[in-house]
Amino acid sequence: MAGGTRTHTRRSIHSLGDRTAGSTGVTACSRIPTSANSAQRTANARKSPPASGGIIPRKKSSRFFGEGTSNPWGFDFNEYGQGFCTACVIPHLFHIIQGGRYHRQAGEHVFPNTYEDIKTIADHSHANEVDGGNAHSGLMVYLADSWPAQYRGQLVMNNIHGDRVLTDNLERKGSGFVGKHGSHFIEPHDSWSQILNFLYDQNGSVYMIDWYDQVQCHQQGQQTEREKGRIFKIVYNNQKCTSVNLAKLSDVDLVKQQLSSNDWYVRHARRLLQERGPNPKVHAALAKILSGNHSTPQKLRALWALHCTGGLSVPIALQQLQSSEEYLRAWTIQLTCEDGKLHPSLLAQFVALAESDPSSVVRLYLASALQRLPLNVRSVIAFPLVRHAEDAGDQNLPLMIWYGIEPAVGADADKALALSEACKIPKVREFITRRIASSGK
Repeated sequence: MAGGTRTHTRRSIHSLGDRTAGSTGVTACSRIPTSANSAQRTANARKSPPASGGIIPRKKSSRFFGEGTSNPWGFDFNEYGQGFCTACVIPHLFHIIQGGRYHRQAGEHVFPNTYEDIKTIADHSHANEVDGGNAHSGLMVYLADSWPAQYRGQLVMNNIHGDRVLTDNLERKGSGFVGKHGSHFIEPHDSWSQILNFLYDQNGSVYMIDWYDQVQCHQQGQQTEREKGRIFKIVYNNQKCTSVNLAKLSDVDLVKQQLSSNDWYVRHARRLLQERGPNPKVHAALAKILSGNHSTPQKLRALWALHCTGGLSVPIALQQLQSSEEYLRAWTIQLTCEDGKLHPSLLAQFVALAESDPSSVVRLYLASALQRLPLNVRSVIAFPLVRHAEDAGDQNLPLMIWYGIEPAVGADADKALALSEACKIPKVREFITRRIASSGK
């Protein structure tokens, strides 16, 4: 990096935990199920999902979040809480939506009647001599403040066979994004370099962990080097390192960290607030941020902190469902559906949003929420959703609507036929017909 310096400490690295970040506690794993029958695959998926799972710390539980991809060894969130992962073998970049089913390296989807999966958001491939190949590890969305402004929001990832660190840039498209080719951020010129993960710190500098091995593939385990791992620190403009202990801060001061320009403070402060448990004073301070003159990302942080500390009440949720900011409306939908139990007043508002909200992001979150709601409730929201002809060409909405309504279609053919007649999204209508025909009803 121009104007920057690099330091490294040589040490042995024997293991690396899964990446966990952002507001929802999503962590990726890479198990590829090969169960013999669809019923067993479905049961296994619900017990141990093969792509990613949502961790709910305050309830000491986890649940299915998304399925598919291939070795998603990099995962992070942007400042609007949108999750992204890098993959290996298959195309390299995916926008991860709760309930999504994604392009797989091999095998069948764990849920029968998927019919079609969500593809990469990248408009380019790294499978060339310049970029190195379609195997990646680590992903960081830089959301700190010591690097130059153009890096904020960029996706930083390691290309394993290319032994180089690449960047992609996100552009909004419909309900999702397109990943545009960025620059070559770091080129070690060392074939042993195996960067596995990135993490920015309290000062905005970035640590990256380097396995440092002569081989890249697990099939060559007998040649693996286990004693020469490295950790690098990427520092811009001689940024000094300061010590910090957020655990010593009061609850009120932790709430103030939700306004920080460095998401390191935001995330750790939110975690500490969650660990300390519900506090009416914390809830009041967070609600004040929500209603104040703050940016959308800052208001989202307050919303996430309210939720994880048990302070997202029905009145606050109803207020946020009428926000002028689409991501606040969208995230309120996701958070209030976490337990699959929807307050009647919220359901009425969901139906109204499904009918007339102008945002494809809000409709995407409604489609995603269907999978966490009872079957009889799904159709009430689905009927207005499938009438949006403008969503027919969206990269996410037709499939996410289908994933949400498929069990209901299989359970009630008459209602499914009525849904098909109302549907103005050709792909959804095709899948409804196909599902009814396959059921023999």
